[in-house]
Amino acid sequence: MSEEDHATELSFLTRRYPDWTIWFGPSTKHWWALPPRDHDIGDFVEAETVQHLVVHIESIRTKPPAHRDDPSSILRLGAPPIRRVPLATRPGDPAR
Repeated sequence: MSEEDHATELSFLTRRYPDWTIWFGPSTKHWWALPPRDHDIGDFVEAETVQHLVVHIESIRTKPPAHRDDPSSILRLGAPPIRRVPLATRPGDPAR
């Protein structure tokens, strides 16, 4: 699949899931996603196809949002909240 095809798919995914960070890994040939903070699963989502990625994302989105009452949370230690900015680009790309 060409880079233009991936760009089209990435554009679709970022419009459908604007609060997720999504990219295609050229080395792994897999699609990757990082959920927004309120649906944090503690890991990345990985899929071989866009269709599988959408299924994974939808299954995570249907679960109730994560609770932040965990006493081990860094927010309880007095650290300022970290602002996660959705980024739909290649690693190292300065566009934000």
